Amino acid sequence: MKYSHCVWFIVVSILVSSCASTKKPSQKHAGSIHSYDLSEEGVIKRLSKSIRHETVSLEDTSEINYKAYEDFIDFLEVEYPSIHDNIERERIGQYSLLYKWEGSNSGLKPAMMIGHYDVVPVKYGDDTLWQYPPFSGEVEDGFVWGRGALDDKSGVMSTMEALEYLTEQGFQPERTFYIALHHDEEVGGVRGAQQIAEHLKEQDIELAYLVDEGLPIAEEILENVEVPLAMIGVASKGSINIELRYTQDGGHSSMPTRSSVIGTLSRAVNRIERKPMKASYRGLIVDTFEPLIPYMTYTQRLAFNNTWLFRGIIKSKLSKNPATNAALRTTAAKTIFEAGFKENVLPVEGRVIINFRIHPNDNVEDVVAYVRDRINNDNIEVRVLDRARNPSPVSSTGAAPYQMLKKTIEESFSQVLVSPSLFIAASDARHFHDLTSNIYRFRPIRARHEDRSRVHGIDERISVDNYMEMIEFQIRLIKNGASEL
Repeated sequence: MKYSHCVWFIVVSILVSSCASTKKPSQKHAGSIHSYDLSEEGVIKRLSKSIRHETVSLEDTSEINYKAYEDFIDFLEVEYPSIHDNIERERIGQYSLLYKWEGSNSGLKPAMMIGHYDVVPVKYGDDTLWQYPPFSGEVEDGFVWGRGALDDKSGVMSTMEALEYLTEQGFQPERTFYIALHHDEEVGGVRGAQQIAEHLKEQDIELAYLVDEGLPIAEEILENVEVPLAMIGVASKGSINIELRYTQDGGHSSMPTRSSVIGTLSRAVNRIERKPMKASYRGLIVDTFEPLIPYMTYTQRLAFNNTWLFRGIIKSKLSKNPATNAALRTTAAKTIFEAGFKENVLPVEGRVIINFRIHPNDNVEDVVAYVRDRINNDNIEVRVLDRARNPSPVSSTGAAPYQMLKKTIEESFSQVLVSPSLFIAASDARHFHDLTSNIYRFRPIRARHEDRSRVHGIDERISVDNYMEMIEFQIRLIKNGASEL
């Protein structure tokens, strides 16, 4: 075929595949489907109270106020009497709770739902920047405010509300349910989730599926695309902290050397920032955006329907948004830089810590090799810190538990699209891969771009309406998963 004919064939192919009319959602925000008689005043009051318990996790366990943990556990017993009358509970790792709701059919593998009630601290002085005090649980302007409102007390409390409702109604699942509430997820989960997983393994428990905190219902995930997208995390990134350490002779600042500790480490960091690890628009991320294509603008559909031609443009566009960039590649966050102790003394030693979140296309060894290659300086020591881990396995979207979860989302939220995705953070689910291959990370929290900074940040909050939706979702999830799938 002649060159001009090839070009014409490509153009026609693009036009044919891309010119269908852009679909529009019939309303800007998809609504929830209400089916259960819940007392909004009561459930919001309990969520507010839960936030007032300052269950803060710290790396140095000797500094943790464990009385807040004990008080929170006591609070659950008081507020949810039906759960504690009908469901077996044990404490593991001292402060994590494992509930076992015995099913009527021992032939069904049990299911598991997990969450964590510990929260990250509020940096000293930042509390003054909050609209409402971070541990007040204030209910104002249609929101519940406070640390943990998003991560993850709304997840824990909505699960407890669902269990209380169902046990009060006399609901009896055929399938056994394990519900785990962990106390140290924010510092790795080794005393909570890891010990619970080991406890279940010792009993030879094999789970049908596990649902953990994870991805939200994203609103306007792409520019000009209004339809909400519920993303189910079927895999999570790995993580590695790499320390770069450099030493040289010090001296007085009046006679500085040509190169310095700070300059050398800064150049190394700059080389990593200028050329991040390779992005990929293949596999899981393609599946994530596929349901959105009919709702895109003409230009967007032109590109996403023809990735063979526009893959590079798509990667470039998505790389400019921190959230979508993180789904494309292994990311590098420079989190600690230490050097020097006095303004007129040249530092002898310095270090940088870089936190990499590892894409499933890469592994720990790939990241270490990339760092050594990029900094290109044998005098800089490269050290892998504790708790490095590779990305998780990818759970099947064809499995019955995934389809059940997808159905539950569609039953709970009108006009919400559902797709599998990569969970770019870490959660306690990573401790349970020996118990099931069906691990899904999802919380039905409505999130917009401006909400990203609230998680672990200032003015964390959840809307009253969204929290009510979460409870109804949890009720449906339990009921839909309680029998043969």
